[in-house]
Amino acid sequence: MDIFTKLSNRSEYSKNQLQVILGAWVMSTVVEKASKVIVSNGHVEEGEYDKRSIYSLLYALYRSMGDVPSETGERYEFTFNTWGYAWPKQWGQCPNSPKDPQRFGRNAYSGLYQAKPVRDYIEKKAGKVHIIEMGCGTGAGAHHVCKNVLPECTYEAVDMQQSGISTCNRKYVPELRGRLKATCADATRLATPDATADFIAVNETHVTEFAGRLTSEDHAFFATAYRLLKPGGFLVWGNAIPASTWQPSFDYLEYLGMKLVAREDVTKEAIQARDEDKARIDLYAEACLRAFHGFKIPILGTSKRIEADQALKNFARNPGTSMYDMMVDGRHTYEVVALQKVS
Repeated sequence: MDIFTKLSNRSEYSKNQLQVILGAWVMSTVVEKASKVIVSNGHVEEGEYDKRSIYSLLYALYRSMGDVPSETGERYEFTFNTWGYAWPKQWGQCPNSPKDPQRFGRNAYSGLYQAKPVRDYIEKKAGKVHIIEMGCGTGAGAHHVCKNVLPECTYEAVDMQQSGISTCNRKYVPELRGRLKATCADATRLATPDATADFIAVNETHVTEFAGRLTSEDHAFFATAYRLLKPGGFLVWGNAIPASTWQPSFDYLEYLGMKLVAREDVTKEAIQARDEDKARIDLYAEACLRAFHGFKIPILGTSKRIEADQALKNFARNPGTSMYDMMVDGRHTYEVVALQKVS
């Protein structure tokens, strides 16, 4: 069983199913030629995994673990699958509680709407704006924006992972009484009419991952964002990606008819967040590994436990992992940007 490529984005795996899947992955050690995970830093090569499989596993894992304690004893369900960042001092007082275990994810969503051109647009509309998020995960950020950032907005949260959308429908949609809609779909193939959204939100979505260039998928993704925006509307985007890929992204978006109106580098704050979040992530990874029987299989389980631990921490950009190091040495930068569709 190759958990990095073989799981379906349309499936919702139960904890019992995960027990079988992870047990089969442990046993596959007998026949696999080499591990996909570099155990020193958790790195997995881009070509060695399929994001649909990885996120299917992660969202099923988060749901099956339920509420867990943070390092300070606060209980939470892991729903913000975002690295986030410490709130930049130049933005003023942080709007999110320092006691919230997932405060850095909340910061990442709050920060999308901090730029002055964005705030001016929202004020002009009296907060009554419509947002489409492309790559919403569990919808935790959508819920946060609807409840705490833009309480007059309406929101469509889109993701290709059925498990993430199911979490959104279970946990967040009922509370917002029609203001939040969750859609399972490929964001590049949405049937949503043109010029529907005031904002397209993109928060740490799995696009623009290759250094210095865009793929055909990236082109389709941005073209869809442009199509869905109203004239004068904004693409608000935050992510840590290869530093050399920001400019090609801006060039293509400007080619489509968008203008860069705000750009903030928060890499320093993203590194700070990962440092401060390390204890929580370490505790969560340990809880996950204890919960699955396959990792208790003698010899094979021990080996795969190390791989799983490092891979989980790498996807969280924990200190000591490859993804963290790429921010520290500048190969990746975390930026928060806004581009406006030219009227």
